[in-house]
Amino acid sequence: MIRLVPMEPSDFGPFLEALVHGYAEDHVRDGQWSPEESLARSRAETGQLLPQGLQTPGHLFFSIVAGAPEEKVGVLWLAIQPRGGFVYDLEIFEPFRRRGYAEEAMRRAERELLDRNVHRIALHVFGPNQGARRLYAKLGYEETNVLMAKRLDG
Repeated sequence: MIRLVPMEPSDFGPFLEALVHGYAEDHVRDGQWSPEESLARSRAETGQLLPQGLQTPGHLFFSIVAGAPEEKVGVLWLAIQPRGGFVYDLEIFEPFRRRGYAEEAMRRAERELLDRNVHRIALHVFGPNQGARRLYAKLGYEETNVLMAKRLDG
């Protein structure tokens, strides 16, 4: 059993730094950004989304806690947008993966949005992330578009 608790300000800095690095790596891996530019571009995009950091209106940041005594097992970033809710980030920390926490966190996220009268949820998954794609399909999420690419350099 997990709970979503509002993220503490002391957790936000490390969360944001890990997010920026992970987002940069994903864009390098998918060929959209060069390694040299990736961190700066990731920081810029994140800064545009979160001009007030943890206090940016319309954005909800949670620590995912589980167990007794409660332990932080992951993080969740949701946004409420005109077209509905959006999952910007869900991460279960490495030692806690494969225990059902991600699935339960998504169900709690859906409840959080419904409690705020939000009746649609969307998210983005990088193509190679098959584990996440399977999780979301299992939870009833449907692909709304697919971007495909092919490397031509041999």
